[in-house]
Amino acid sequence: MTLGAALASGRTGNLDTLRLLLAACVVVSHAWPLALGPGTPEPLAGLTGHALGGWAVALFFFLSGLFVTASAERRSAAAFWSARARRIVPGLGAALLVTLSLAYASGATAGSTEAASWFLRALTLVSIEHRVTGAFAGNPYADVVNGPLWSLFHEVAAYAVCFLFVVAGGARHPRAVLGLVVLSAMAALVAETLPGRIATFAPLFFAFALGIAAHVFRDRVALRPVAALLFVPVIPFLPWPFAVAILGYACLAIALRAPELSLDGDFSYGVYIYGWPVAQTVVHLQPGIGPWTLALTSLAATAPFAMASWYAVERPTLGRRRMAV
Repeated sequence: MTLGAALASGRTGNLDTLRLLLAACVVVSHAWPLALGPGTPEPLAGLTGHALGGWAVALFFFLSGLFVTASAERRSAAAFWSARARRIVPGLGAALLVTLSLAYASGATAGSTEAASWFLRALTLVSIEHRVTGAFAGNPYADVVNGPLWSLFHEVAAYAVCFLFVVAGGARHPRAVLGLVVLSAMAALVAETLPGRIATFAPLFFAFALGIAAHVFRDRVALRPVAALLFVPVIPFLPWPFAVAILGYACLAIALRAPELSLDGDFSYGVYIYGWPVAQTVVHLQPGIGPWTLALTSLAATAPFAMASWYAVERPTLGRRRMAV
């Protein structure tokens, strides 16, 4: 079966499950620095050179590239950006209010001006400030109220590059797509030498560009889970571009060839944007909690927030259309 045939069949419920697992991996990964303090190595960091959460975020970008490219091809500019805004902004706005509430419940001393500025900066993604004065002051990772929001700016930036690429006709020309992948791979390999946000964006956009290529070449990509798994053990020894390509392919092949496990909703976004403040609250209420216990407790405590986000905020805003973040 090819990727195109699998997507056309409508058997994509496992991709919602995959995104949920990736969001859970981010929550688990962050349990180590949240429980033990900034700089604490996260799971897989020593073994693979990248933390569990880093791999999960890369795969998020890969899946976004796959689905957002399809959206860009069939929508006008207004419809495309409206869809993207409806998918991100309402859920984010609600999560920011909850984050501020948890921050003040933990003893935050920030005034109304600081809180309003923090909210607006985070909602617009222009320049997210992760700290709120006095929040979670007794925690090992003090003041930082919602660290993972940093990736949303880069997600929207990837949307913009993708849309411009599609509008320019690049997605209709295989050589242009391959060129985009090669250029983004080269940028990812020298990311540490690039300035500012570009250094962070480059490896993430490479994952997104792989998703663009997966969409364009979907009818040529055969899904062979066994073959993919044979290459997974060598991932820790490969440069980032090759490692992400193999891991992304393996996840798609397994998810789309396995028996379908359909969820009632796409809860991954809620888990991602609520996981950190909920975990910080758990640490505040249970000082000295270990990382493994924190990982399990925060996952359980985040689930109700994610479900409420989907049913009360995200799904009503999206209507009948369900789109990847």
